[in-house]
Amino acid sequence: MTTKAVVPCMDTTVRCIEACERCAAECGTSGDREREKCAVLARDCADIASLSLTLMSRQSRYADAICAAHEQACLACAEMCAKFKHACCVECMNACRACAKECGTYHG
Repeated sequence: MTTKAVVPCMDTTVRCIEACERCAAECGTSGDREREKCAVLARDCADIASLSLTLMSRQSRYADAICAAHEQACLACAEMCAKFKHACCVECMNACRACAKECGTYHG
């Protein structure tokens, strides 16, 4: 059973995964080399987020470490997305920032 303390982090993590996947799909097929780099970072962030969500769900002793890595990935992804004005990048940037902020309180 998941503790109530991590539920907000889990909620923002789900939104982060969704936004990162949308950004990766759009930027990855844009034909723009810089946006393709954005897509790679967004995919990494989504993958780390998925693992952190799984570990939080089962209250793994490794959740803190993976959540810390996820926070770093979110911050890096948000920074990359901030370079672009495309809707997918703006959405991803906002989701990553919110996730880093919320989940930073979980593992911190």
